[in-house]
Amino acid sequence: MEADRFGSAPVEWSYSMVQKLLVGGRDVWLKSYSAQPRARRAINRVWNAVAGGLGAEPLRSPPSHAGEQAKQVEMRRIGELRACGVLVPEVLGEGPATLLLSDIGPSLSSRLRSASGPGETDDLVHRTVAEVVAAHRQGGYFGQAFARNITVAADGRIGFIDFEEDPLEVMPLRDAQARDWVMLAAGVSRYYAGRDDALAGMLERNRPQVAGDVADEVRKLASRLGFLHGATRHLGHRARALGMAVLSLRKGFGMLAIGLLIDLLIDGKSDIFNALQSLL
Repeated sequence: MEADRFGSAPVEWSYSMVQKLLVGGRDVWLKSYSAQPRARRAINRVWNAVAGGLGAEPLRSPPSHAGEQAKQVEMRRIGELRACGVLVPEVLGEGPATLLLSDIGPSLSSRLRSASGPGETDDLVHRTVAEVVAAHRQGGYFGQAFARNITVAADGRIGFIDFEEDPLEVMPLRDAQARDWVMLAAGVSRYYAGRDDALAGMLERNRPQVAGDVADEVRKLASRLGFLHGATRHLGHRARALGMAVLSLRKGFGMLAIGLLIDLLIDGKSDIFNALQSLL
């Protein structure tokens, strides 16, 4: 439900249709939940088997529910995160397999694309990292903490959207929080081309605030999936940006970026073949 990408026409997004509306002079989002394509379910099963075989349990893809069940998961997750002090959309209304949600600002990805320079980029990412730390301290987790699912409100506060999946259906809280760090780093790495030390330093400064068992799980992922560092070197610009994230995370969090496979296989935002094409 990325606020900067959708107009009044319905758009398919994460097995849902999202339409931006103007109600009473206020931007709102009408979100309806559809079934996950059969091909995606098959890809998820294969990916989960691979992740399990590699010992990368935090990267398993949680079930993608359909219709009313997906709506109920999102409503519950919104309530849980609000209780943790997280800025999330307000549920303004509901219908069969639909929710009417408040707008909480443009996406972090759009703000990073339009940033005036490194200072603004660093400020946005620093505030996002701080919000993830704060939510985790309260027992929160996000599931899809990519930059496109993070928002920046008019008052500068960082918010989060899209919760129709729940990682705790397939993993413990420790793994779900480790997953958040990997996805966040993978999502912002492309905006740090040539500045990997800046991203690494930001992660390193915040590492002491991360729970020990979560940090340990992130480090385990590094040792099990380190082969991905070399795998991104000769691909397209998107993969090269994720390769840069490898270096940043190695320095800042004692781990390797695994965003390439995450973004392609468990993100669920686009067809796998289109995603592969976009890398080359």
